[in-house]
Amino acid sequence: MLLSMTGYGRADTRHGGHGLSVEIRSINHRFSEISIRLPRSLSVVESRVRDRVQERISRGKITLAVTMDGEGGEMGRLKIDEEVAHRYASLLRDLKAKLDLPGDLDLATFVGLPDVLTWEKDELDEEAGWKMLEPPLNRAIDDLLQMKRREGELLGRDVSARLRAVRDGVARIEGRVPAMIDAARTRLRERLQELLQDEDAEYQRNRIEAEIVLFADRTDCTEECVRLRAHCEQFGELIRSDRPAGRKLTFLLQEMNREANTIGSKNLDVQIAREVIDIKEEAERLREQVANIE
Repeated sequence: MLLSMTGYGRADTRHGGHGLSVEIRSINHRFSEISIRLPRSLSVVESRVRDRVQERISRGKITLAVTMDGEGGEMGRLKIDEEVAHRYASLLRDLKAKLDLPGDLDLATFVGLPDVLTWEKDELDEEAGWKMLEPPLNRAIDDLLQMKRREGELLGRDVSARLRAVRDGVARIEGRVPAMIDAARTRLRERLQELLQDEDAEYQRNRIEAEIVLFADRTDCTEECVRLRAHCEQFGELIRSDRPAGRKLTFLLQEMNREANTIGSKNLDVQIAREVIDIKEEAERLREQVANIE
């Protein structure tokens, strides 16, 4: 089954009173490019996260973001530094007495003072961080892959239909080649009959017969049709496979275009030329679709 390179996945969980969300997005890219954004408390597991994504997604521009609720998305707790608060209170009372200032000290005054309220972060080691992050990470990737499969199924239907059109075109060309060669031979023989009226009739006969042989060899595109059909068969096997096939499909399309160009350059038949144009048009549409296949 084909996989699209475009998809989105998300998973949420809670740990220690904190909410944790994992979002992963994937768009088209020739290779695998992974961008990861983690809270500082989980930065120790970035290499494991990258390895897990690479294990399950082979191609695409992938963006993964992990967020946590709380201050700065970090795990921890808010603390009051009582020692600092006592020092502030003592200094402010002394200042009030010395300057004979009116008013009383209140809570709002202390909350706004530096270092009275501090955020104490929870430090996580690698194993603890991975144990917390691995389950939602796997669920987010599962969600992404489900969307990639749905889109891949739609791509597969369109690609299969266009591949059948290419095969049908090749079959029509193969059926037309003998008639094209026979028609060319007939024209050359008619020309030979005219030339036989000349005094060098025997020379002209040998020359025309040699031309007929050369023309048949130059215009016979049977080998190219066989190779093109073989590429179509391999293309069909790849789109039915469970393995990522995008790069191989791109290469096969290049070879299919090359064979189609050779067929077009070797013949002088209008009907075959039209078939070649149709095949190249379908191959171009296949190329556009394959650009979104993992």
